[in-house]
Amino acid sequence: MNKSEKIISDSRKGNFLADLPDLLEIASKKGGARGPVWEAAAAAVQVLFWTGEFIQAADLTQALIESDGPLGGELCDQSVPFRSALLAGQLYADVPAAPRLAACVERIPDGRHLRRDLEWSSQELPRQGAELLLPCHSDWGGPVRPPDGVIGAGLLDRSYHELDGKQRRLVWEALCETNDFARAHQLLTDTRAEPEQYSICLWMAGWYATHGEIEHGERMLLAAHSRWWPFAKWDALPDAPVLQPTLRLVVTDKVRDHYLTRPIGPEAQTAE
Repeated sequence: MNKSEKIISDSRKGNFLADLPDLLEIASKKGGARGPVWEAAAAAVQVLFWTGEFIQAADLTQALIESDGPLGGELCDQSVPFRSALLAGQLYADVPAAPRLAACVERIPDGRHLRRDLEWSSQELPRQGAELLLPCHSDWGGPVRPPDGVIGAGLLDRSYHELDGKQRRLVWEALCETNDFARAHQLLTDTRAEPEQYSICLWMAGWYATHGEIEHGERMLLAAHSRWWPFAKWDALPDAPVLQPTLRLVVTDKVRDHYLTRPIGPEAQTAE
């Protein structure tokens, strides 16, 4: 575990704001091993999303790619949260993403994952817009989709209390896949059991946001916090709640404080 990963792990103990200056300091370093630099930058970008510093997150991303992209190192195998930083800069800080995407693409060797991802984003941005390209977007407010071929759909008419843990997870996944929020809300009301899956908690939160049910949406985001797990050592905290405009409607001060000050992921388990 390098220095950045140690700081990121400490951040996940609920020390995000205290550790942010150290992450930014490492992210700005020139020369030396580059792994800790881009890892610190990635984690810092995620924290900056939560503090609303979208311009700083986009600036940090562009500076990192312009300096390290030509080196062809591990940075070029990443995409998140760097793509999100450039897109969110446009959505929340009126900094056009297209010129930044183009400038970054030119600094990355052909054939690398980050270059392909940013090229695709450049192509899709005029057609889809930044919101749809950010993580965890869902068809909130959209129609219910038919259950044909949906795994778990056959369980929807069975008593939830008679199902085992795996079957209950399949029920929630089927409701999300079919976009059947009314039924999902009724299930939550009847059982008082939030879905176990992080992504489905976000789906529910977004639906509550569209209905103006702030407290219900807040509840879902608080539940999502305990269900999130990092997919890499640099992954500091989930960013979709503050990247998706719909989810931002239910990011209350209570939610923001919870995510920035409470242990999360493996560090939350250690703290128990």
